[in-house]
Amino acid sequence: MNLIITARHFKLQDDLRGYIEEKSQRLNRFYEGIVDMEVILGWEKQARYVELIINVNNGHIVLKEVSEDLRKSFDLILDKAERQLKKHKQKMRTKEKNKMNSA
Repeated sequence: MNLIITARHFKLQDDLRGYIEEKSQRLNRFYEGIVDMEVILGWEKQARYVELIINVNNGHIVLKEVSEDLRKSFDLILDKAERQLKKHKQKMRTKEKNKMNSA
């Protein structure tokens, strides 16, 4: 899985980069078809936001989370991503099962 991390309006510190790289690896457990991920970190007035774009074999998933701390935002967005990836995986299984039944 290719991981791209972008910081907007600030310089990304190495410890935050390492935290993101380490935590994002857990998404591979939920869906093996992840091609690449882009994490965009930024400031929006007084809040911090994290955008996560996950490219999978047959589409992409886009998520955004806003809070007062980047690490908290990233943890929250990972929880959302896990749910979305599980839902996507189930949808692909259902399509595959329906295709097999109709053949």
